[in-house]
Amino acid sequence: MSPFRLAASIGALLGAVAVSGCGSRPVTGQAEADAQTRAACRARAAEVYDQQNQGAIYSAPPPVNMPYSGNYTPQVTDRGLSDLFAHDRMVNDCIRNSGTGAEVTSAPKLAPTAKPSAE
Repeated sequence: MSPFRLAASIGALLGAVAVSGCGSRPVTGQAEADAQTRAACRARAAEVYDQQNQGAIYSAPPPVNMPYSGNYTPQVTDRGLSDLFAHDRMVNDCIRNSGTGAEVTSAPKLAPTAKPSAE
């Protein structure tokens, strides 16, 4: 057996051993609940997006890369980022507020402090 073939066999064996040790951990109750909450919040955010952007959903696709499509600018890299940010924020707020019964998105109001009296 050539040294190259021996090294390849040993490398394949070590790779198989390393991959076999990477088994997935069992899902705990809290992790499963978190995954369900995340999925429900994403579904709700998708519903809200569909309701707010019906024109974009049901309109014809834009004539990109077609003759006379002078309105498309490929250098604009931030196209759609505001929609993505709004979607992500809605999902994060939903996850943060789930199960609490109260909105946490606003800052808590502090009680007024007593003013020192002038003696």
